[in-house]
Amino acid sequence: MRSFLYYSNIRLLVLVLHGGMAAGLCEAQTRVRDYEWLPLEKRASFGKIPPNWTFADSVTIHPEKPNQVKIVPGSRILVGKPGEPIFPSLNGRNFKLYLSYSLSPGASATISLPGGGFVLVSEGRGADGEKMSGFTGLAPFQDVGKTAGLLQTMEVDYESDIPGLRDKARINEVRINGIVVQQAQYLAHLPSSPAIGIRVDNGTAVFSAIGFQKSENRRPVLVSDLTYKLYNDEWDSRTTDKLASSGTSPELTFEVAGDRSSYNLVYEGNLVVKENGDYNFTTLYTGAYCQLSIDGNVVLDTDRSTSRETHQTNVRIEAGTHKIRLWYSKLPWAQAALGLKVGKTGIRDYDLHALSSLPEPSARPFLSAGPGAQRPEMVRSFIRFPGESHKRTHCLSVGSPLQRNFSVDLNRAALLQVWSGAFANTTEMWYGRGEAQLLTPLGTAESISGRSSFARLPNADAPWVDSSAVNLLGYRIDSHGYPVIRYALGPSVIEDAITATGKSINRTVTPERNASSGNYILLAEGTQIIPVEKGLYRVDGRYYVKMGSPAPPTLRRSKGKTELLLQLAQPVSYSIIW
Repeated sequence: MRSFLYYSNIRLLVLVLHGGMAAGLCEAQTRVRDYEWLPLEKRASFGKIPPNWTFADSVTIHPEKPNQVKIVPGSRILVGKPGEPIFPSLNGRNFKLYLSYSLSPGASATISLPGGGFVLVSEGRGADGEKMSGFTGLAPFQDVGKTAGLLQTMEVDYESDIPGLRDKARINEVRINGIVVQQAQYLAHLPSSPAIGIRVDNGTAVFSAIGFQKSENRRPVLVSDLTYKLYNDEWDSRTTDKLASSGTSPELTFEVAGDRSSYNLVYEGNLVVKENGDYNFTTLYTGAYCQLSIDGNVVLDTDRSTSRETHQTNVRIEAGTHKIRLWYSKLPWAQAALGLKVGKTGIRDYDLHALSSLPEPSARPFLSAGPGAQRPEMVRSFIRFPGESHKRTHCLSVGSPLQRNFSVDLNRAALLQVWSGAFANTTEMWYGRGEAQLLTPLGTAESISGRSSFARLPNADAPWVDSSAVNLLGYRIDSHGYPVIRYALGPSVIEDAITATGKSINRTVTPERNASSGNYILLAEGTQIIPVEKGLYRVDGRYYVKMGSPAPPTLRRSKGKTELLLQLAQPVSYSIIW
């Protein structure tokens, strides 16, 4: 049988358009590959539709005014108000559920699950645990909901049919806006609750995407006829010249190498595929590198992994027998670990390796930084900005007691990201050698811009540049513990003060010396920036920019992006709300 193989080193994201939540226009939204999507425009997707549910092409939601919700009738998105629940036509006992939604101020909705489980989605940020998004009868780990009118997501991994546990259901995981807020929660199984339902409890809830993935326990991919070769080449050489031994093995396992401290291990064999599909292959290992090839094509090739990190690729394979090759190199100072998993849409990932090939890892601490009760915490670190392979090396992150946090690239005067909830994971900075030196947010992070916030331009129509005219002069700490950063912008000197409130990050930029009409500040950039009202803009449905300065900013298209910028001849103040 002729085989067909397609591979990608990242999961494919499909870009779709849906009705704009907050301004009646269209915004881009990503949908994860593994879900099947309920066609919202078809009434048959829901069976009976109660009168408190309607369909729309767009909905306008003001972030601060509960009664200012404007609906344009249509078919592309689902709009609910308090009353009867609606039941999507989704059948399955073990599944993953994905919802993309937006809420009016103070709104909440309950997602009921077969067997009696439920998950709350809520706009009531900062409230007690029973009113937070992710409440399941237990309070979520943290509050990561977004403000009204912004796009949000919920993913639930759920089982109501557990072998050997007929009276139990299990929430394996709940993610709100990509952050895990519940894990491994067992519930009493209620046979009288057979379907997935959505009930709006308060305000208005808008649903723009509903994804569903059944989770079966079938195993359509197997490995067979495995042979191995063990080499004594240096662990970092990427060569296999010094053959030490060879043999056969019934399973993928590093244990054929015995107690050698360093080696290269190469497995070859058959990959037996019983049905066509897009398969996710995941390597889990501790070693110098691991390379997976199928039918002679390298589909996954990753470098040093010191803590059994996971690496994934998606491969399109037709049914039949294919050749597989797995090349693993052990680090001389680390415990060996080698694993390979496979799965696809509708089938949970399962092991292609021997259980003993992934021994329990040595205990690894989790190190974090957090603010005090009254004053923020500041950490200097490296940061990897989304879409970049290199690390930003001169970054300052600030964690607020109010759980509004931010990172700044001091080299470029760039406000990189903001996030809510817990502050920072610093394990990669402080554990062991701290090789990566990376700080990562613990809450819901929104990327702002990797480009300089300040530039000298001949006019407001000139392309924005990462200006070499920006130079850090230093920073001081204000009376509340927040940094006030000073930059040189050509001959000008500007002061950049960033603070936090319970709902926003506030930024005030003041020309300190040699103010110039040629100086500009980049307030926001994105695919689409929509004016909600005077002085209030929504950026890609992810966050709002609210102006504090009276001068109106310039909204423009430039090099495929939408930008919001303002002349910096006078003090400029604005807030980022999410």
